[in-house]
Amino acid sequence: MNAKQIVIILAVLTTGLLTGLFFGFEVAINPAFARLNDAQYIIAMQAINDVIVNPVFILVFLGAAVLLPVAAFQQKGSRRRLLWMAAALYIVGVLGITSACNVPLNDALAKVQVTGASAAQLAAARERFAGPWNNWHTIRTIAGVVATAVAIIACLQKESNKA
Repeated sequence: MNAKQIVIILAVLTTGLLTGLFFGFEVAINPAFARLNDAQYIIAMQAINDVIVNPVFILVFLGAAVLLPVAAFQQKGSRRRLLWMAAALYIVGVLGITSACNVPLNDALAKVQVTGASAAQLAAARERFAGPWNNWHTIRTIAGVVATAVAIIACLQKESNKA
């Protein structure tokens, strides 16, 4: 196995891992959290946001954003085009949406003090957070799924000598 093959494997692997995390939220965690009362919901999301930014997550999250363009640069022909498409989908649709939309919502939710808050304050905090966060999360999940599929399709393409 050569360096070019290792890069494309790691690019697809990191993209798939991150997308799998988002997909898990979409189909299991978010529906389960919808059953929680406002205080439980806010506490649970704050706990996740406290632990999600860790070295392994950052390596995978940023790794895909770096490795997809590197893999695209190393390839030729249809592989190159597909990997650039996957990179653009990931960088704009996953990294961009997360950074511009989900993280600011997470930061605002982190400031909510559950202890001592009224039921109305908790309901308002959840309403400001949950709908927008879930909408942006769905979009970034779809972008990740498509980016992963396109990267896999690129791997299935015959290697080309054409630029």
